[in-house]
Amino acid sequence: MRVRRRSEITPAMRPKAIKQRPTMPSRRTRAAKPRPRVRKRLWLFDFDNTLARLEPEVDWAASRRELEPALRAAGVADELFERFPKGNLLLYDATRSWMLAAPSRNGRDTAAGGSRRIVSTLRQASLIIEKHELRGVERAQALEGATELLRGLSLSGAKIAIVTSNSSRTIRRWLARHRLGKTVSAIVGRDSLLGLKPSPEMVRLALRKCGVKADDAAFVGDSTADFRAAFETGVTFYGIASKPDARDALVSAGAGEIFASPAALAVHLNLPGAPEGPPARDLFDAGSEGTGA
Repeated sequence: MRVRRRSEITPAMRPKAIKQRPTMPSRRTRAAKPRPRVRKRLWLFDFDNTLARLEPEVDWAASRRELEPALRAAGVADELFERFPKGNLLLYDATRSWMLAAPSRNGRDTAAGGSRRIVSTLRQASLIIEKHELRGVERAQALEGATELLRGLSLSGAKIAIVTSNSSRTIRRWLARHRLGKTVSAIVGRDSLLGLKPSPEMVRLALRKCGVKADDAAFVGDSTADFRAAFETGVTFYGIASKPDARDALVSAGAGEIFASPAALAVHLNLPGAPEGPPARDLFDAGSEGTGA
């Protein structure tokens, strides 16, 4: 066999270069989307001091000046006003309990008539409080990371519900201001006329509305009343406490998972849109002052 010299090889005789297709990164090498560390189908939230700071924006004194005469006119006992000289939501809930027990105490109301009177009185009282909440909610600021937490949970596929002692209309107004209305599946507020937390009634209604069992839900709140309502229904609890004394109260009640802000909880849950690493001013990092650790 004759071997050709290099000079005798024409361009047409040279082997053509094989074009290589660009290699695609494997599934493992592609940037993975963050996966939540805690997977729950439903996340229940308290509102005031959990998602927003409503309390300091409401004129509770003006609300009381309207609420008390209305309740006295409905025949509410003087002892309730003495027991709750402040705290309109406490007075409302105590009035509800007192009125529900009243027919059995005096036997004067028929079942139907007594029920109508109770509903009418509670609705009137709730609307008086709501009027002042609606004025305050226009100024209520979101807690650090609250809006991002709600959006992150929604993006992860979870349902969200608000369970609050405020009125549902107040909550809808705040959600609309922050363009969060579509992230929330249900709101159970004071205007449901159910017992306020720590009663588990509103939590149970939220579970029914969302079609989720207690063991597949979590509750985020800032108070011992929130913790007790979650505990009574068998729902996992996460606390939000921006101050050490609030954290200590939750710890004393039995809460285990407590965060300084919604942003800190979002980081813990590894949600989409959560900030990288611990957020600024996380009071409860190891070694912080006032943690009680």
